[in-house]
Amino acid sequence: MDADERYLYFIRKITDFELVWGLYDEGWAMAGNQLNQEVIVFWPELDFAEICQTGAWKNYKPKEITLADFISKWLPGMEKDNKKAGVFYTPKGRGVVLEPGKILQDINEELKQY
Repeated sequence: MDADERYLYFIRKITDFELVWGLYDEGWAMAGNQLNQEVIVFWPELDFAEICQTGAWKNYKPKEITLADFISKWLPGMEKDNKKAGVFYTPKGRGVVLEPGKILQDINEELKQY
């Protein structure tokens, strides 16, 4: 899947299963971007997080976040702290980097369909 398809898949899956996955080891897995901003990375399913346990993240373990916490705590907190969200990274480090507010908006739009 290309980046846009992975992002749409992410939104659909996390709203369906009400879980978001990250990698954790004394802190959440992060990436950087060209603007030197901190990017916290998330996946739609456990399997996708597991295949990214390589390189700098090899000692990290998958950890789930409920959709309710992601919506009410994570995304607003990231917005406040000026952090970006990295969605559905691949083992080669490719992912979609977005503003937390954009993800929240897209989640809410998806939830309207339920």
